[in-house]
Amino acid sequence: MKQLTDIQKERLVKALKYLAVAIATAVAMALGLTSCNVTRTITTESKSLSHGDTAIIIQSKTIESYNAMKN
Repeated sequence: MKQLTDIQKERLVKALKYLAVAIATAVAMALGLTSCNVTRTITTESKSLSHGDTAIIIQSKTIESYNAMKN
């Protein structure tokens, strides 16, 4: 089996460092992207006419927000 030269050893070490950084980055991104935020808006409206052209409108709006994180 042929021995590696010093330049080949340096390149191999550098490649392994880049690989380790890439794996660490991928793991950090996977762990960092496990949370989510959801917002839901519900609008309810009720109308009724009374005394000719007078309109009564009752409107309610509910905004719900959820934050979730995977354990």
